[in-house]
Amino acid sequence: MVIVVIGLIAISLFYAQKYLYKNWWNKEVFVSLKFQDDTVRAGEQTSLSEVVENHKWLPLPALKVKFQCSSDILFVADKSSQVSDMYYRNDLFSLMPFRRITRTHKIICSHRGYYGIRGIDLVGADLFLSQEMVESRAGETWIHVIPALEQVPELDAAIQMINGEIAHRRHLLTDPFAFRGIREYTPFDEVKTVNWKASAKSDDLKVNVHDYSATSSMSIFINVRDRELSAFADQIEKAIGIGAYLADIYLANGVNVSIYANGRDILSGNIICAEGYNDRKQLEQIHKMLARIDLSREVEPFENFEERMKIKSGRMIVVISPDWLEELQDLLCRLDGQQDFIWLCPCRKEADVKIREELREQTLLIPDKI
Repeated sequence: MVIVVIGLIAISLFYAQKYLYKNWWNKEVFVSLKFQDDTVRAGEQTSLSEVVENHKWLPLPALKVKFQCSSDILFVADKSSQVSDMYYRNDLFSLMPFRRITRTHKIICSHRGYYGIRGIDLVGADLFLSQEMVESRAGETWIHVIPALEQVPELDAAIQMINGEIAHRRHLLTDPFAFRGIREYTPFDEVKTVNWKASAKSDDLKVNVHDYSATSSMSIFINVRDRELSAFADQIEKAIGIGAYLADIYLANGVNVSIYANGRDILSGNIICAEGYNDRKQLEQIHKMLARIDLSREVEPFENFEERMKIKSGRMIVVISPDWLEELQDLLCRLDGQQDFIWLCPCRKEADVKIREELREQTLLIPDKI
C-alpha cells in the first residue's frame, strides 16, 4: 500500500512540475545578445556578449538559446554551431532561481559588411527533461565591418600622384578670406579685388592680395560593377578599401572629401553619396556607408556619375574602378580636359588590363600580390 501511495505521489509531482514548466518556464526569463563594438575592421577580433537571466523561483535545468548570423562571423572557440550559408549556434544553460549567466564569445569578422542577429529561439525543458517548449523572441544587434586594406607599394605612388595634383590646385586657387596685403593694380586683376579705400588715399588703383587656399577638395568615385559575375569580387573589395583608406588620409590632412559609389546601401537601397566631409571625426560615417554596400544588389550604371563629376569644378577627382572596359574609358576620355582626375585600377595582373594611350598618364594599376 505504501508503495502505491509513493507511486501516486511521484506521478502527481511529475505531472504537477510538467504543468508548471509548460505554463511558467518562459516567464521572467530574459535573454540578450550584443556585439561589443559597433564598428570593426574586416579581419579584426571583437566579442559577442550573451546574457541569460531567470527572475523567478522556478529553476531552469536546461535552457537552449539558439540564434543565427552570417557565416562571415567566425566564433573563435566554436563547438556548437553549424555553418552553411548562415551560422547556426546552439548554447545550453542551466539556471537556478534569480540567477544571471553571462558568456562572452570571441568572434572574428572576416569580411566587409553589415551583419546582425535578428531574433532568438529559446528551448526550455522540465525537471525530468521529459518535454521541450519553444519560444521565439525578438531582439536585434548589429555590427559594421569596415573595409580592410593591406598596404601595397602602388598606393604610395597613387598618393604621390594625388598630392601633386592637389599641390598644383592649391597654387592656382586663392582664399578670399585669407588676406595677405595690398599691391598696385595690373590689367589682369579683376575689379572685385580692388581696394577702393586704399586707392582713394594713394590716388592709384590698389588691389587686395590673398593667400593661396589652405585647403583643397577631393571627390572619390568607386565603381563596384562586377562584370565577371563574382570572379571580380576581390578587386571590388580592394577598390572599396582603397576609397576608405584615401578618405582617412586626406581628412586627416584637412582636405575636404566627398565619396560616391554606385553600389546600393543594404539599409536604404540608395547609392552611396557622402558629400562635403571635412573632419576626421566624420570618417566613421564614411566607413559605415562603405561597409553597407550590398554587392548582391544590382548596381547603378557608373556612367550616371558623369554629370556629377563634371560639376565638381575646383575638386580633384579620384576614380577607383577595377572595371576597365569601353564604357568606363569612354567616360574618362570625356572628362579629359574638363576635370583633373586620376584613375586607380585594382587588377589581378597588369598585363590583363588594356588602357588607352590617352589615359595612361592619369592611370595607376594596382595588381594583386602574387
